[in-house]
Amino acid sequence: SSGINAEYGEYMLEMERSLRQVNIDYQQVGFYQSTYLNTHCDRNFLDSVFDYLEEMNEAIALIYDPLKTKLGNLCIRAFKLSLAAFELYKEDKDFTALMLRDKSLTYQNLFKEIPVVVKNSTLTNVLMCELDKVQDNTSFFTLPTSSYLEKSMQLLLGGLDEINQDLQKLNMHQRAVYKQQTQIMKHAQERKDENSGREKNGLKPLPEEDFTKMFKAPPPVGRLESLLSANRIASHCEMIEEHVKSGIGKLYLADSFMS
Repeated sequence: SSGINAEYGEYMLEMERSLRQVNIDYQQVGFYQSTYLNTHCDRNFLDSVFDYLEEMNEAIALIYDPLKTKLGNLCIRAFKLSLAAFELYKEDKDFTALMLRDKSLTYQNLFKEIPVVVKNSTLTNVLMCELDKVQDNTSFFTLPTSSYLEKSMQLLLGGLDEINQDLQKLNMHQRAVYKQQTQIMKHAQERKDENSGREKNGLKPLPEEDFTKMFKAPPPVGRLESLLSANRIASHCEMIEEHVKSGIGKLYLADSFMS
């Protein structure tokens, strides 16, 4: 592992020297990741964002989606970990329901999206104007591809399966807690009945005991994976809505021309 980290560090230094030689901004502000259909939101991504934020307070993660860009929509997004999520992750790597409630942390405010503004040079703008003159205007009526929607739906269903598995773990934990509480109440009642019998016989009652030490509560279920799955599901729903919305608009437009 140390060899890989050293090699990665040397590669970063070499890239910074190369950028500096060609007069390009080489200041490190985070990391870049290429991903398909917003599948980047997982534990590895969270670890990387957290590590960079520990080194640099303003570090961001730049996400590029080549599949969506290929369809004609440049997809570049920037994220950083929210302050509440950063503090919780620094305290415990696996969030619990109590921690999420105290910090009011949900899948919606787990990450903070930073607006991305792309600026072109004057020569690039001139080139874009020239290309716009020779562009096929009929491509506007091209309907969205079904493969993109199919992949998005597959990822959405996969995310729902992950949520279902997490719910099953949560139900098992609740049954374990109920079993523990039942055992505590049973032993407390037995001790109470025994002391009542001893008092009737003129004996000294037994001291009260803390049965929670005898029956330890099951460890709390981590909620981090559920939080990440819910974040991915929300992203997939937004992409599907945007994708279908553009297709429906083109269908209505084409129908108005044909009628």
